[in-house]
Amino acid sequence: MDWIWLSFIYGIALAMDCLALAITDGLCFQNISKKKYFFIAGVFAMGQFLFPLIGHLIGLFGQTFSWFDQYDHWIAFALLTFIGGKMLFEGIRGVVKPEEKKPLEFTYRYVLFQGVADSIDAMVVGVTIEANVHTTADWQTYIAFAIIGLMTFVISLIGLFAGKQISKLLKGRYEIAEVIGGLVLCALAVIVVLEGYGIINF
Repeated sequence: MDWIWLSFIYGIALAMDCLALAITDGLCFQNISKKKYFFIAGVFAMGQFLFPLIGHLIGLFGQTFSWFDQYDHWIAFALLTFIGGKMLFEGIRGVVKPEEKKPLEFTYRYVLFQGVADSIDAMVVGVTIEANVHTTADWQTYIAFAIIGLMTFVISLIGLFAGKQISKLLKGRYEIAEVIGGLVLCALAVIVVLEGYGIINF
């Protein structure tokens, strides 16, 4: 049963990017309901479940991921940089002209875009899941994916509430929250690339 514990550990490791993204959302989205917290965490969890699963299924059909492995981190980098850069630009503009600044608006489309941006590079995880988690049967592999999704959901919720607490310390300074959030996402984009090249490994 070691594969179960390895799945939990692997799930925690894979959820760290989502944790940073969730903290950013909790920090920047103002006055959203708790139901939307669960929606955000659910999107991140579904992304970390579905993309590895898709990668695994494609691998079962004998398809190679060599081409995708070369570019997946750059795709994630571009998407995260776009989100973070826009957030950073809006935050800096709000610092310069605070009277014109409004809180970052929650939209379902925005959160779905975040979920894809943060999870697309996890597709390759599905190809190597047996080696990393030591599953010996297909049903064990699918449970491992479910555990990864579950851990992502829990950790994302923690991140959202942590971000909200940080936001309270800023006392409504939306523009500062967006500057911090933008910097976090841009840093996350760089980390994804460094991980892709094996320079760092979390």
